[in-house]
Amino acid sequence: MSITQATLIGVPLDLGAENLGVDIGPNAFRYQHLIQKLATADLEVHDAGNIAIEERKNLQPGNPRLKYAAEIVRVNEELAAKTEQAIRGDNKAIVLGGDHSLTLGTVSGASAAVDGQIGVIYFDAHGDMNTDETTMSGNIHGMHLASLMGFGAPELANAYKPGIKLPKENLLHIGASDLDQGEIDLIERENLRIFSLFDLLTSNLAPLLKMIDNLAARVPHIWISLDLDSIDRIYAPGAGMPNPKGLSYREIATIAEYIGKKCNVVGVDVVEYNPLQDEHNKTAELGIELIAKFLGKEYSWYTGYMSRNQVNG
Repeated sequence: MSITQATLIGVPLDLGAENLGVDIGPNAFRYQHLIQKLATADLEVHDAGNIAIEERKNLQPGNPRLKYAAEIVRVNEELAAKTEQAIRGDNKAIVLGGDHSLTLGTVSGASAAVDGQIGVIYFDAHGDMNTDETTMSGNIHGMHLASLMGFGAPELANAYKPGIKLPKENLLHIGASDLDQGEIDLIERENLRIFSLFDLLTSNLAPLLKMIDNLAARVPHIWISLDLDSIDRIYAPGAGMPNPKGLSYREIATIAEYIGKKCNVVGVDVVEYNPLQDEHNKTAELGIELIAKFLGKEYSWYTGYMSRNQVNG
């Protein structure tokens, strides 16, 4: 298998949410030897370090319907530039969060790098498609996906570069189980592609795999955004908001492997990892496995076992 070059960017951002602890996620992944483990999957990862973020205690929330918007936009514009640079340099981008509002930057940068020819496969138990008008919390980690499609507050929708970063027909949202009414209204009004947990349990994977095929045929480049709360807390206890009704290991691993085989994935962000809630590092280990699979590679407990026990002859 050929070696794939990748750039790792850490984003210790927790301003978009109330889930304190996710800011240490990027370094926690590093401490679990992410770079070395991905190297066994033929991914040569170059660590670009962490983006510097102002501490919450030094900031004012500002608009209560767009809390900490100024700093979140600043961070995401820096992240977008780094993501665009990585992809233009023929590297895959691997971005570690941090809360999910960082996807405002990853998708903006990836979209710029491929001249807007981008699709997004988005894993989340929540919609993240509120706006400043529909939000009940004011937390931007629940708004950025709508912003990428041009909906909501202009300061978010026009971050990095003005205009739509993600055409609405190029979104595939997987795993939703908790949607707010404002999000439901937007999904129905704009006819967005959503494959909910209910769809999975009533229809199994076949319809979803067809949706992935259709997206891959329509756009030449795919970005993956993985909120760990889309996975059942049995397998991902270290999610920022552990989910008792998320995807099983078999389901998420199968979907990730399918995407890696069928799609040209230019990058992936893994968000909402809180190592303070993890159990025996199982969430971090799963995150590493899924990054490899999304990028068309193979890393798992089994490959790790075999690499440790191979016979040198």
